[in-house]
Amino acid sequence: MTEAEDTFVSLEQFLELLKSLPWCRQGENTLVAVHKCSPDILEVMKNHEVRVFPGGMTVKMNKSLLHTFQEKFDEGLPLPLVVVWKPEGVEVWYRRHKSEQFPYDSWTDPAAAGYERERVFVPAEAMGNGYSSALAEVAGRTTECPAMVPKY
Repeated sequence: MTEAEDTFVSLEQFLELLKSLPWCRQGENTLVAVHKCSPDILEVMKNHEVRVFPGGMTVKMNKSLLHTFQEKFDEGLPLPLVVVWKPEGVEVWYRRHKSEQFPYDSWTDPAAAGYERERVFVPAEAMGNGYSSALAEVAGRTTECPAMVPKY
């Protein structure tokens, strides 16, 4: 099996994981979920663009950060992520500073909302033909997000 096939299979599995998350909806077709950082998600994160916010500067994925996420998962204390599913792709948000409190503290505390965050973006095209229909299916059965959840 080639490397491209490995990636494709991994992204198909990622799409199946997306379907199973506890989503809330913002607008017609943006879904938001808080989920633990698992090895499946780490595998997808390491191969895609990372941006730091505020500012939007593109950086290289830090291997020590991936190791930290894996270590926390292995210890039974996986760090939380915000997964945002949009028509153009999936965003995986995390924070290095006080990451175990993310995102809930940033939803209620203006100081925490200002902490630097990072976002991995996985384009829709990378996940194959079933992407749009899967998003539409899940969005159709999802309720609106609570007001405290910021727009993503």
